[in-house]
Amino acid sequence: MFHLVPYLHFNGEAEEVLNFYKDVFDGEILVISRYGDSPMQANEDWKNKIIHSRLKFGDNLIMISDSHNGQLANKEGNIQLSVEVDDKKKIEEVFNKLAESGKVTMPLAKQFWGATFGMLQDKFGVNWMFNHEEKTQK
Repeated sequence: MFHLVPYLHFNGEAEEVLNFYKDVFDGEILVISRYGDSPMQANEDWKNKIIHSRLKFGDNLIMISDSHNGQLANKEGNIQLSVEVDDKKKIEEVFNKLAESGKVTMPLAKQFWGATFGMLQDKFGVNWMFNHEEKTQK
């Protein structure tokens, strides 16, 4: 069995990101390791930055860290995190929280495939897609 676990890298704001996602998804921080606690060399101003963390919410896991000193994390790319949400109210709540200070690229709306769907880029530059399959009545 395999589990795909996204690993997100940031340029010094990983702790802010970690706490933001923890609040948005009502998650639990399982691990936080800092550069200063590792055998890696780190500048004094980078020792309190996150070298590795794990955030669990529901059956999901995301790992988050700050890039190594002097190596900027690229925030452009073709990756979007897609979230399936089984509760109509919850999709709106989480979507709106992540959209704060971010950019909605496609508002939540009913789609031709029978779902409510929307896309956004959060304030940290991470791209998200949200999907809620509508229950069909027979």
